[in-house]
Order: sequence, then C-alpha cells, then structure tokens
Amino acid sequence: MVKKYLRRVPFTIAMTVGLVLVAILTQTHNARISEIWLARLGFAPNDLWLLRIERIFTSAMVTYGGRVFWEALAMFIGAVGVSEWLTSTRRAAFTFWGVHLLVLVAESLLIALPLSLWGGQSGIDLGLERDVGASVGYFACLGLVCALLPGRWRWISAALVMGGLVFSLFLPPWGGESKLVKLSADIAHLLAFPLGWLSYKLGRKTT
Repeated sequence: MVKKYLRRVPFTIAMTVGLVLVAILTQTHNARISEIWLARLGFAPNDLWLLRIERIFTSAMVTYGGRVFWEALAMFIGAVGVSEWLTSTRRAAFTFWGVHLLVLVAESLLIALPLSLWGGQSGIDLGLERDVGASVGYFACLGLVCALLPGRWRWISAALVMGGLVFSLFLPPWGGESKLVKLSADIAHLLAFPLGWLSYKLGRKTT
C-alpha cells in the first residue's frame, strides 16, 4: 500500500519534502519568516517587470512560518495529494504551477501595475509588498478535486469553498500581516479556486 501511494503521488511527495527542507533552512517550521528570507524568497509585483522571474517559484516554497507553515503543509498534502491521486502527476503539477503562475502574473499586470502607476502611494506600496506561500497552487488543486466530485457535490463543495473565500475578504489581517498582502492573497485565492475547478475540463474526451 505504501509503495502504491509513493508511485501514485510523486509530485506531492517531492514538493512536500521541498517545503519541509526550505522551512528548516529558513526556520519557518517554528517561527515567523525573517525579513531577510522574505526579501530573498518572496515575490512582489515589481519583481515581474524587473525580470526577477525566479521569485514567482521561490515564493511558493516558503510560508510565513510557525503555525501557518503546518496549516499550509496540511492543506498542500490534502489538496494536491488528492488531486494527483484522482488524476495524474502531470495534471496535478500543471494545475498547481500553472494556476500559481497565471494568477501571480495576472494580479501583477492587471491590478498592481495600474495601481502603482495611477493609484498613488497605496498603489506603489502594493507593487513593493512581498508575499510567500503555496496557497494559490493548492487552492487551484482543491478546485480540481471539488470539480471531480460526483453529482451535486461538485456544486455544493464549490459553493462552500467560494463562500469561505469571500468571507475571508472581510476578516482582519492576522498578527503582523499587511492589509495589502492579505487583500492580494484573498483575491488570488478567489481566482485560483475557480480556475482549478474549471481546469477539470482540460483533456476530457467529448462524445
């Protein structure tokens, strides 16, 4: 059974190992991420037009740390692991990284860039705010899992998750979190989940 599981979810296992190793390196498995590591690994919209493209990838491999790391790890293993088990390694990896890249680039170009040009100081600040986390990718995979549920549960699960994400928009930032970062992350999750949900149609055979 263990060998079967390992063969079925290699992407989830490899990414989990990577997340744990980065957490140990940055000490975010038991403490909040330092400003130094946030500056090194985090992604800000300005990085896109400064061609620091690697930040899009490194930002997904680290969290804000402490309890957030363990919550994110559990969500990652659950959402990505189940999506890989139900579909394929290629499908899960494409959903995770494809939606992660698409959402970060879209937010940077369609929201952060216009606001930084015409939105005054708050827009400039948004372009400079760094964020980390794999949440965009695993919410996309969660969307894929919900779309694969049978019958009405496909719609019920989607409505519940989207309702929770909308509700999150009205919650205050947790300790030390920037309001701009929280708003940007909440919007990213609202984009990622339905994109993952809709992606279940990719590759389906039509009759």
